[in-house]
Amino acid sequence: MTTTTPRRLLLISEHFEPSTGATAQLMSDLARGLHRRGWRLTVLTATPGADLEFPVVRLNGPERKGGAAVGVVGKALRGLRFLLGSLLWCLRRGRRGDGVLIVSNPPFIGLLGPLLSLCRGLPYVFVFQDLFPRSAVLSGVLPAAGPLALLWQGLMAQVCGRSSQTVVLSQAMEARLRRDLGRQLPLTVIHNWAVERGAAVRRADSGFAAEHGYADRFSVQYSGNFGRLHDLLTLLEAARLLQQEPIQFVFIGGGAKQGQIEAYRSGFALGNVLQLPYQPRRRLPQSLAACDLAAIGLIPGAEDTVAPCKFYGILASGRPVLLIARRSCDLAQLVLNAGCGLVVEPGEAAELADRLLHLSQQPDQVQTMGERSLALYQQRFGLERSLERYETVLQGLLEPRP
Repeated sequence: MTTTTPRRLLLISEHFEPSTGATAQLMSDLARGLHRRGWRLTVLTATPGADLEFPVVRLNGPERKGGAAVGVVGKALRGLRFLLGSLLWCLRRGRRGDGVLIVSNPPFIGLLGPLLSLCRGLPYVFVFQDLFPRSAVLSGVLPAAGPLALLWQGLMAQVCGRSSQTVVLSQAMEARLRRDLGRQLPLTVIHNWAVERGAAVRRADSGFAAEHGYADRFSVQYSGNFGRLHDLLTLLEAARLLQQEPIQFVFIGGGAKQGQIEAYRSGFALGNVLQLPYQPRRRLPQSLAACDLAAIGLIPGAEDTVAPCKFYGILASGRPVLLIARRSCDLAQLVLNAGCGLVVEPGEAAELADRLLHLSQQPDQVQTMGERSLALYQQRFGLERSLERYETVLQGLLEPRP
């Protein structure tokens, strides 16, 4: 569907190209897709970088070195600065008739929506990348009960209730949000997509695996953010149990739990654990293909709070999914029903080690699961499908009024 609206869309996302984070890459894809389909787009972001084929307003100035080590307080202050900068820009330069698409990084950026609606009459769509404040409670950043949690829950109810639509990334997130904030909220589910897909090569033929010395070993890869809601310990403990076996564990990325990987590697002298930084987007096709299984880990309770975007890249790369999560969650049931991977409960490292050792000796089974992953992605997911859904939501936001 191609829009014909002459009105402008303001896309507000703290993270954007050229950042290597998942949200940055997803929102860059979304912006390019909308621009390609004829939308008049202006992006507001805190990420430094060059101009693109559409206006990109970069509000926070030069990027500070060592950003990967910024703690919770530093991220909150940086996010607050971006919120205030975006608010001032929109108050000064926002025009009557503009629509606003707000992406939930930082999580409190959604407060912009009611403010802009009240002060300038700008309608907005809000996109939840993860459900705040629940994500902060599960992470231990906010208390589970008390006035602060209640305050944030009330504010987010206002953000969602006043939006034209609030976008969530899975049916599980939709159900959780309705339970937490109210069943009458204007919610819609739009899945993320694979920002890149692995090249069509086997791990044994992968130049990336050869470059890092594991092309001849059955490999399990965890690629992306090592976030507070992600379970890495089950995978690391399985690596410890399998350290004498020809199985390689590869961690690519960074985040709050990076120290867990470093502690396990050094504390147990794990030669079968390799840790690499985020890869540039141009190298993702090579890195995503350099494994036999690709892993996702979720701590208990996170299954309906986040929707791991790495899932789509794994499917699109034709790799089996190793999901460490509660077996009863929607994502686990999808993997099991499609027959495209393994599901192991958090903490069950011994079971995981046994299943990986068995699977390392079953190349035909690995190949079949990978083929099912790709088929599932092609049948149900993808950027073009998601663009269609976003256009439907945004067309209602920006349709000309008499």
